[in-house]
Amino acid sequence: MSPGGNPPASDSPWMRVAIDEVIIEVTARPGASRRGVIGLSSDRLVVAVHSRPDKGKANDELIEYLAAEMRVPRSALMIVRGETSRRKTIRIVTHEPTKVASRLRQISKPK
Repeated sequence: MSPGGNPPASDSPWMRVAIDEVIIEVTARPGASRRGVIGLSSDRLVVAVHSRPDKGKANDELIEYLAAEMRVPRSALMIVRGETSRRKTIRIVTHEPTKVASRLRQISKPK
């Protein structure tokens, strides 16, 4: 936490870091041959998943993938906006928001 009790600053338009959570803006790419972060659009993290958007399977795979990458329990992630859209807002509840934000920045870099 930065001085004065304020949450750490975020330098990414697709990520907001607070005291006990990280909010990320994601564009999902269901039905992809390869699973993982494709890159960044102007204001979103683009993540490909194998599953088709059928009965929430792509959402489940997206949450599972992000939880594994950030090393947090699946229950810490929640889709707060865009359940049926490719454009989603995901909330990650954590006691270590700077660590999660750092990991997200790491996986968002092109390989």
